[in-house]
Amino acid sequence: MNSVPLELRRRIVEAYESNEGTYFELAQRFGVGEATVYRLVKLKRERGDVRVGPMRGISEEELPAFVELVRQSPGATLEQLKRAWIAKTRQELSLSSVARALQRAGISRPHVSGRRRGPARASSSGSQTRSQSTKGRKRCG
Repeated sequence: MNSVPLELRRRIVEAYESNEGTYFELAQRFGVGEATVYRLVKLKRERGDVRVGPMRGISEEELPAFVELVRQSPGATLEQLKRAWIAKTRQELSLSSVARALQRAGISRPHVSGRRRGPARASSSGSQTRSQSTKGRKRCG
């Protein structure tokens, strides 16, 4: 889809919004795939524009509002902070953007691994020593 020029993207979406045809008909008319028409319409609906670009992070101007959000949710995970930010701003955000914003704000959070650990190993008091494990065995010469 990146190879579709910006002006053509805009014309495709305008034609769709003006009810000039279905995805299939517009794809035929503009010489693109039906899925491209669908993605462009979706992009316009979700982002308000047909430009494709990387997800944007939290800007310096938005950082104080983000810090306040973190203070209101002290035990929140990165995923929870991400969802709260999206709900507040209606702007998509990646987990790494959340982590970078925390770093820029000087906020450190404890690392919580998503992996579960197995059962704890027996302590040394519960395990046998070598001399205990050989008791009752005959020793060879």
